[in-house]
Amino acid sequence: MEQTSSKRIGFFDLWQNPEVKMTGRLIILLFLLFLMMTSTGIHYFGEQFKKEYVESNAAMMGALVKEHPELQDDLAVLLSKDISDEDKKQGIAILSEYGISATMSMKFFPEISDLFSSLLVLTTGSLLLFFMSSFSLNFFFINRIYKRIRELTGYADQILEGGSISPLKEMREGDFSKLTHSFNRMRFVIQKNIEELQKEKQFLADLMSDISHQLKTPLAALTMYNDILTEKELSKEQKLMFLDQGRQQLERMNWLIQSLLKLAKLDVGAIQFQKKNASLSRTVQGSVEILKDFAVQKGVEVKVTTDEECFMKHDTDWLTEALLNVIKNAIEHTPSSGMVSVMLEKSETLYRIQIRDEGEGIEADEIHNIFKRFYKGKKNKKSGSVGIGLSLSKAIVEGHNGMIQVESSMGEGTTFSFLFPIGG
Repeated sequence: MEQTSSKRIGFFDLWQNPEVKMTGRLIILLFLLFLMMTSTGIHYFGEQFKKEYVESNAAMMGALVKEHPELQDDLAVLLSKDISDEDKKQGIAILSEYGISATMSMKFFPEISDLFSSLLVLTTGSLLLFFMSSFSLNFFFINRIYKRIRELTGYADQILEGGSISPLKEMREGDFSKLTHSFNRMRFVIQKNIEELQKEKQFLADLMSDISHQLKTPLAALTMYNDILTEKELSKEQKLMFLDQGRQQLERMNWLIQSLLKLAKLDVGAIQFQKKNASLSRTVQGSVEILKDFAVQKGVEVKVTTDEECFMKHDTDWLTEALLNVIKNAIEHTPSSGMVSVMLEKSETLYRIQIRDEGEGIEADEIHNIFKRFYKGKKNKKSGSVGIGLSLSKAIVEGHNGMIQVESSMGEGTTFSFLFPIGG
C-alpha cells in the first residue's frame, strides 16, 4: 500500500492548508505595504533632491548676477540648455583647481547629507518593520501549529489511556484536517476494539457461568446414582435402571456442552457457514427423516409438504441443526396421536419453512423470551429441557440472512416460520 509520507507534496497541495493560505496572504500584504512605503519615500526624497538642486542653482545664479548684472540673460540661457560632456569635464577641472570634487566628505554638502541621512533612516526603518512583522507573523503561526500538535498529542495520550472521549473538531481542509480525521477514526477503531474485548470477556464469563450452572443438575444426579450403586444392595434390574439413568444424564451433558460450544462459536463469529446452492426441499425432508424414530416413540405423526424444488444458498449441516431443534421441540410439545406439520413454500420474495405443532401453545408474554439462552417457559420448568435449542436455531437462521417468526394460540398450538429472502 502506498505510504502517504512518500508522496511528493506540490504547491497546490500545500496551499490547501488554511495556515499556509493566511501566512502567504499576510506576507504578500506586508510586502505590498513595504513596497508602497518605500516608493512613497523615494518619491518624497526625489522631490526634495530636485528642490535642493533648483535652490542650489538659484543661489549660485543670484550670487553671480549680483556681482555681474550684465550676465543675467546669459546665465539663464546656460542653465536651461543641455550640458555637453565637454562642458562637464571643463567645469570639473575648474572646480578641482579650488579643491572641490566628488571625493569630498558629505559634511561639505549639508543639504545632500541631510537628505541621505533621512533616506537611510527611512529604508532602515522600513526593513526593520518588515522584519519584525514577518518574525511576529511567523512566530504566531508556528506557535499555532505547535499548539495544534500539542492538542493532538494530548488527545493521543487520552486514547491510549482508554475511557470515553469526544471526537476532535475537524477543520474543513488542509493536512491538519486530514490528521484530525485520522485521529478520530483511530479513536473510533480503538474504542470499538475495547468494547468488543469487553463484550468477549463478559461473554466468556457468562458462558462459563452458564456451563457450570447447567452441569450442576446432571452431575449431582450422576453422583447420586454412583453412591446408590456403590453403597446399596440392588437387584440386577435396579442396577440397570440406575445405569440407564446415568447414561441419559451423560448424553444430556454431552448434548448441552456441544450445543453451548456451537452457540459460543456462532456468537463470536468463529464459524464460517459453507453456503452452497443446494436443494432446500431435501434439507427439510432430511431433517424430518432424522427425527422419524423419535416421532414414532412419541406417537406423533410428522407431515411434510413442499412446493416445487427450491434451491437456496445455505449450509446444509447447520440449517439441518436449526430445523432439528425446532421440529424436535414441536414433537415434544405435541400430545400422542397428534400431528406436526412441516411446510416449505416459495413466494416472489422469500422462502418460508413453517413448523406447526398441536401442543398447548405459548402465552403471549413469553413469546419474546423463548429465544433467550436457558429460558424455560412456565410449563417447562420441571422438564428436562435446558432452553438452548431455540437460541441456537435463531443464531443459525440469522447467519443465513433469515429470521424466525412465532405465532401461538393457547390450546391450539404454535407455528415457527423460517423466512429467507430469495437471492439473500
